Amino acid sequence: MSGNFDPKKTQPYSGEEGPKVDRTRIIGTPGPGEGAGGVQPPLDPKRTQVVGTGGAAVDPGKTQIYQGPGVSPQRPAPQNRKLVGWLVSFTLHPNGVDFRLYEGRNTIGSRPDCDIVLQDAQVSGHHLTILYRAGKYRFKDELSTNGTFVNGEMVDEGELKDGDILKVGTVELKFRTV
Repeated sequence: MSGNFDPKKTQPYSGEEGPKVDRTRIIGTPGPGEGAGGVQPPLDPKRTQVVGTGGAAVDPGKTQIYQGPGVSPQRPAPQNRKLVGWLVSFTLHPNGVDFRLYEGRNTIGSRPDCDIVLQDAQVSGHHLTILYRAGKYRFKDELSTNGTFVNGEMVDEGELKDGDILKVGTVELKFRTV
């Protein structure tokens, strides 16, 4: 079987021998000949690369979620908090990235303990808070270094309306309600 490999055709999988296909490589767990200490050889653009985060093993049979630069990890919905809106950005990724807003307080900043983490040098640690209460969306800039802009105007606090554009650092976020 191993001598008959044709990369243009579907190959049967033999669980006993393991896959013989050398076109997919999992990064994060060193394979044979990849050096001591997990040092990886240069990436080959002609091969599929499955990249894990933090050296964790990746299962290429499962869907992977892109969490690239500037994107906060998607967190599970907080218990007993209703989904009330979204912030959508096309500046972080050309296909768009959305962040969920929940009933109560939603924090935005560069610190990992914020509800929405934006990895931008112009975003303060705790930059902005959006509060949903009694059917209204209020926002407050948390004395950030570079300020918060709503529809092109620097504003410290106010009420958000559906379709407003927030600018936090270099990131533009369109506000959408449920």
